[in-house]
Amino acid sequence: MKKEALQLLVVFFVGLGLISCSSEKEAKESTKRFVKVEQLSKAKNSKELIFHGQLKEKKEVEAAFKVAGQVYNMLVDEGDYVRKNQVIARIDPRDYKIQLQTTKAKYEQVKGEYARYNELYKKNKLPVNTLEQLEAGYTAAKSAYESAQNALDDTELRAPFDGFVYRKKISNFENVAPGQPIFALLDVSHLEVAFSLPESKVNQAKNFDAITIDVANANAYNVPVEVLSVNEKANGNDMYDVRLVVNDPAQKELKPGMSVKVRIKLNTNNEHAIVLPVEAVFANNGETFVWVYNQSESNVQRTAVNIQNIENQGMVSIISGLKGDEFVVTAGVHSLVDNQEVRILQNS
Repeated sequence: MKKEALQLLVVFFVGLGLISCSSEKEAKESTKRFVKVEQLSKAKNSKELIFHGQLKEKKEVEAAFKVAGQVYNMLVDEGDYVRKNQVIARIDPRDYKIQLQTTKAKYEQVKGEYARYNELYKKNKLPVNTLEQLEAGYTAAKSAYESAQNALDDTELRAPFDGFVYRKKISNFENVAPGQPIFALLDVSHLEVAFSLPESKVNQAKNFDAITIDVANANAYNVPVEVLSVNEKANGNDMYDVRLVVNDPAQKELKPGMSVKVRIKLNTNNEHAIVLPVEAVFANNGETFVWVYNQSESNVQRTAVNIQNIENQGMVSIISGLKGDEFVVTAGVHSLVDNQEVRILQNS
């Protein structure tokens, strides 16, 4: 009995020791501070500028008749797609047909007379000045006939390019004057982006490392674009207007008027600069530090760094102190101590 009681007592104390060790481990784990970390990447070394702009068509053109008259046939409507040289409206051609018939008859009469008298001139039976007068009359009649033919042709309004009808300016049966806008047409053979640069960046516009756009409403991101032109003079807001051309014709969902985010990669002129969130940096006794997370030890180590520049979007560039592939703490940096064990807060 004594032996069995002793064995039970040993088992009890061993179990109590295990429970105590487990409790101490759990207590130690519970004291570890949660931190948020982010791994650095050398791909972030380039500086990025963000601007907001708008998608534009290549050009907008107001189509108009060259002749006057009553419009009697509007063949397209707003939103329709038209092809180059497609007839999109007509003017009543009756008066122009009559004019063409009159000038044609006159032209054919004068043409015949000129041909006959020219034969007489070749036989030295007609003075040269008489032939010159007949030639002038022939030329005038021919010009009048060709002008009447052109006027009749111009009673049909044709699309100057492939594109969309943006606005219809008049209604059927209205009388119009030459040059009066009938339709506004959009040339969307390529799309452009319009935005503005501050004067501090305008001289770098031709040397951007890369430019892409995000169009959230079209679910299109990182669409490549190129600089098409930069205005030589600032606008009323002391900004320089820039035009970009969209290089990806497969982006069928992009429409003129959509808002875009322009992302510009700049050459930092320092291949060793590393960019990280400003929240990761803290100061102590006039020096700047970050907490580097040690994966093998699950702790953090204070590391001195040198800041080069304050960048856009809450980032800073570091020129020394880091290799560029470390994990750094980005939240709660002021409540840590050197070699403190931590637990990683997972992103939700």
